[in-house]
Amino acid sequence: MKGDKKRIDVLYSFFNAIRGNNTPGVYQSTLAVLKKLLDIHSEMTEDINDEQLYEIMRDIADSFGVANPFPDRNRFVDIYRTLRGFDEVTWTDILEYGDTKGKFRVPEALIDEMERNFVEGFQDVLIPEAEKFSPCLERLVLSHGDSHFTLTSMDPFYYKVLTEMFLGNDMVDIIQTSIYEYEFTSRKFDLILAAPVFGVRDRAEEGSTFICREYDLIATENLSLHLNSEGILSIILPARITFGGGNVKELREFLQSMYCIKEIADLPSGIFENTGVKTYLLTITTGRTDEVTIKRYVADTDNPRKEGLNKLIVQDDTFVLEDELTDMGDWNIDRIFESQDEDWIKFQESGVKKQELGTVASIFRGKAVNKKDPNGNIGVVNISNIGDYEIDYSSLDHLDEEERKVTNYLLMKGDLLIPARGTAIRVAIFEEQGYPCIASSNVIVIRATDESLSTTFLKLFFDSPLGRKMLVTRQQGTTVMNISYKELNNIEIPLPSIEEQKSIADEYIKELEIYKKSIQEADNRWYSTLSKLQDRI
Repeated sequence: MKGDKKRIDVLYSFFNAIRGNNTPGVYQSTLAVLKKLLDIHSEMTEDINDEQLYEIMRDIADSFGVANPFPDRNRFVDIYRTLRGFDEVTWTDILEYGDTKGKFRVPEALIDEMERNFVEGFQDVLIPEAEKFSPCLERLVLSHGDSHFTLTSMDPFYYKVLTEMFLGNDMVDIIQTSIYEYEFTSRKFDLILAAPVFGVRDRAEEGSTFICREYDLIATENLSLHLNSEGILSIILPARITFGGGNVKELREFLQSMYCIKEIADLPSGIFENTGVKTYLLTITTGRTDEVTIKRYVADTDNPRKEGLNKLIVQDDTFVLEDELTDMGDWNIDRIFESQDEDWIKFQESGVKKQELGTVASIFRGKAVNKKDPNGNIGVVNISNIGDYEIDYSSLDHLDEEERKVTNYLLMKGDLLIPARGTAIRVAIFEEQGYPCIASSNVIVIRATDESLSTTFLKLFFDSPLGRKMLVTRQQGTTVMNISYKELNNIEIPLPSIEEQKSIADEYIKELEIYKKSIQEADNRWYSTLSKLQDRI
């Protein structure tokens, strides 16, 4: 935790004092009620008795829209009279540290990046759902004292806390409203910093006039409508904004036609405490820009969720012309980096023949298997069976089904199998077994449909650094790898003569056998030696 150690110690002592009387879910509201009571009590010129204190506390709880945190009056009096140093606890402390329910918070390192959009001098600034920016909210307001801030919250409790936090500051307005509804405010702003709701299943009701029904995308459209001339919207969104089809694509087209995309930044996974959804930081402006900055951030720690996040580091950055981004049809920044990658450029400039994979191969997903039967007649290749070099046929699941019902999914010798989901990309060639086999729905099958392609050669290409990059660019932007098999059709692969492909493939197979034999001999020798040594003990 950051902040003054004494204040934090007071908070911890308070948590200890009320443990057993209140559940963690109401710690924050209890803190707020007592904080307000202390503020009121300290301004009183006359002494009041315990009963009067208790009634004032109940009225405060009611004004905050929360239940009475101390149904037992005597318990309340005992705790209140023994509080020490609580007057030093600020409303910022309560907003930031009092919430033990794991609500969504924007990490300070990310707020620092969003803050770069401020300019010197006066600005009208909107921070919707401002409680999400609690680590830096007060600092933002104080650091940009020339600007006027509008802070909103849908939650009545947070609205009250924010009101108390900035009481007497004429440069801050607090509004209880929803950014997921039209006309949530009549004002327009020079700068909007937003982290809307995402990763939830709830959607807006049918009949909504917004382009999309997902709340995060509704907020994107709605907030953009409240930008002044030269205004900037800096908003955290899930990855689907960059690749989604249908209404999501329509929203991208709307934003590009009505505004300018200033920056698209890929954020590292694990920087938010309560979600693993892959996210991007999108910067939209009503101003003019011909170039779109493309960035990929990494965290300064290996596991930011456990180790914390102190800083975001730019791993890659480049730019594309706005017209080029429009022509792409999506905002796949991996593809942008790929097109500027040295390996990719070298590949493009080489004289080798190139062709889209979909023109020489059919690509399909395996079959969903619900009922497994260890005695079934059909083998099922799962992701776990696909190794770096081969498929482990000894641990296949099985399905009891008539072969004619799975004809379209039956695997053939030479089929290339790739996990569609998971944490690692592995590529293996299917070898015919003594029984029919199919792939599960989490596996992508690539089958050569033209004699000009050797799938063993294709495996070698996908195992290469450039091939891996190409597969990564076909991921659909989630924490767990999720490759779109339809996207694989558009991958441009090298296609030298089939004779050269077979020559390369034959050498690969020969050397792989030597490698496996050497590994087996080394294992046998090691375990034999180990057994002999143990027998001597």
